[in-house]
Amino acid sequence: MNIFRCTFHCILLGLFSLMLCSSASAHKIWLNPADHFPEPGSTVEIGIGWGHKYLADRTHEELKKGMPEKIQALDPDGETVELTKIADDRYSLKVLKPGFYLINVKNKSGFFTKTPEGRKWGNKTEIGDAVQCTNYHLGGKTVIMVGDSEEGFDRPVGQALEIVPLNNPGHLKKGDTLKVRLLLNGNPAAYIPIKAAYAGFEKVEKEEPAHPDKKKKDDRPFPAEAITDVQGEAELRLDHSGYWMISLSYKPPYPDSAVCDQYMYNMTFTFQVQ
Repeated sequence: MNIFRCTFHCILLGLFSLMLCSSASAHKIWLNPADHFPEPGSTVEIGIGWGHKYLADRTHEELKKGMPEKIQALDPDGETVELTKIADDRYSLKVLKPGFYLINVKNKSGFFTKTPEGRKWGNKTEIGDAVQCTNYHLGGKTVIMVGDSEEGFDRPVGQALEIVPLNNPGHLKKGDTLKVRLLLNGNPAAYIPIKAAYAGFEKVEKEEPAHPDKKKKDDRPFPAEAITDVQGEAELRLDHSGYWMISLSYKPPYPDSAVCDQYMYNMTFTFQVQ
């Protein structure tokens, strides 16, 4: 039975690795705290990242007008804390209590539909000649450990598809393993591929002529990849110190195919390995 489980899991990993590669260029939004380990009473600046790649400076593309739709912080008691807007892509947060602050961000959800003429905004009831419709959801989450704490990091914040750490992300060292659980509408999400990379693993590549025998840079394995089990849980080994981002792109069927064909959840979780 153990051999069967291992073989089944390895087959899934191979198949989903292809899915990871195909979604590597998907747009995502993420959070960049200036300090993941502040002292009580500090003010922490939190940047918002947007784009395809998690570069060394934790930015990629300029945040588009109207983003984000919402950014929210919960204190160690689960109470909502107000963030102060500095710029469209930067906020500040006063952290008064010891413990974990959980910050999440989301873009406005909506529909886009592929047609023979290209992509159009709207669902199949609004767009003629629809080839494929997608209902998209983009969100990000991060943790800040104020002082030293062992509680509160694993509280869900209510995202539609959420990455929840199961061991303390504030105590991670190079070579440690982070265990996570995926929740889809509050329930364990099984057999979903996830990937993790440290800031700077992905780089901006110069434009070069396409060559049929040349492997794309995006096709190389990420530093950590896994698939959630039946409980929605997975483990990621972190072999590099610095800032990390877990990301996923999940596309389950939409319940009414007359309206749309699939959901798309592009979600991220950022933290720091010391």
